[in-house]
Formats: sequence, C-alpha cells, structure tokens
Amino acid sequence: MICCDANAMETFRTASPTQRPLRRRALHAEAVEILREMIINGELLPGSRLIEAELCKLFAISRNPLREAFRVLEVEGLVTFYPNRGATVSTISSDEVLQQFEVLANLERIALELAMARMTATDLEQLNQMHARMIDLHGKGQRRECFQNDYDIHNRIVALSANQVLRDLHAGLMIRSRRVRYFALHSQSRWNEAMSEHEAFMQAINDGDCAGAAELMRDHVLRTGTLVGEFVSKRSDASPEMLRTADQDSG
Repeated sequence: MICCDANAMETFRTASPTQRPLRRRALHAEAVEILREMIINGELLPGSRLIEAELCKLFAISRNPLREAFRVLEVEGLVTFYPNRGATVSTISSDEVLQQFEVLANLERIALELAMARMTATDLEQLNQMHARMIDLHGKGQRRECFQNDYDIHNRIVALSANQVLRDLHAGLMIRSRRVRYFALHSQSRWNEAMSEHEAFMQAINDGDCAGAAELMRDHVLRTGTLVGEFVSKRSDASPEMLRTADQDSG
C-alpha cells in the first residue's frame, strides 16, 4: 500500500504553472518544435542518428524531455526507433510519398467543397490576396517564399472547411509530407506548371464552380505527389541541400 502525505498532496493539487512538472512539459514541447523544424528543413537528414548527448548539449536539456520529444516525432512519422540503436530520422520512400499524397489529395478535395459552402466574401478576398502574393513571389523567382505561401493557401482552405476532424487528419499528413513537398518544384517548368494549376482552381473558386474547383485541387495535389515520389526514388536521401543542387542543374 502506498501512503501519501496529505499536506504534500494538497501542495501538488494547488501547484502553480511555473513549478517543475509543467516546466518539464514545456521543455518537451519546445524540443518537439525545434527538432521537427530541423528535420523538415534538412538540418537533420533522413537516416541520420539522433545522438542524445549531442542534442541534450545543444538544447541545454536533460534526456527525459528529449526522449519524450522523440516519441512525439515517432508518432508523426519523422523519427524511427531501433532496438539497441536509439533514434534516427525516418527515411522516405517513394511508395510512402505516393500514399500520403493520395490521402492528402482527397482530403483537400473534400476540404475545398466544404470551404466553398461555408466561406464568407471576406474569406474569399483573403484567399485571393494570398494567391496574388504567390504570383508576385513567383515572378520575382523567390521559390522558397512562394512555396511557403502555397503551403499557407492549402492550410487556409482546409481551415475554412470548419471541420476539425478533417483539419486534424490533414495537419498530421502535412507534417510528414512537408519536408518532401518542396521537391516537386525542383525544376522551373514544374514550378510554372504548379502556378497554372493554382490559377485554375482559384478561378473556379471565384466562379463558384465547386465541383470543378474540388477536382482541380485533387489533381494538383496528386500531380505534386507523383513528382515528389519520382524525385525521392532517384534521391533516397533527398534534402534541401540536394534540392539546391537540382535547382542549379535545372538552370
């Protein structure tokens, strides 16, 4: 039988948010965010070992919150655990990419149908402004900024669906696909093509053509997935550094 001191229990029940238990959770959450960005941005490459001692020193934290962060990232598909070997950054296969984008394409098709039924005139104007900014960034050749704007447009459409279940499913897949999604734009011709696809579904949205816009969105995401899968199959350790090389090669 475990005995608990009544005074200690009362102290625990009235603990303030600044006490140690909450601080540990804050460290774990912060570690998740930093590691996720390092993986997505290619600072930690697919297949690379996550050495606890080095990361603890880098983040100035203990092993416990770091391991908690690893577990969260494992659920997100960004980290893999191997018995007696520890954690590594998950590798990416072309089959996995294609499966992810098949689901994303259909989620975004449904999201767009719901969004068009529920969005206000102000919502539509904001989408048009985001699209206009993307066109401007494309014209200036600012690829990464344009990609981020594209990412924001897709997320905004999903948010306008006002369906939390759909949003949660989409968010999880977007985390897993984000580190490879940009690879579809490794050539200028595909970047131009993607812009035309965006223009087409945005025009359909403004025309009130729900079915047409939804199918155009689905086709756009599927096309992106196909090209990302092809890129990954040729570059098994695909990273932003390799992408920069591909950019130079494509001229």
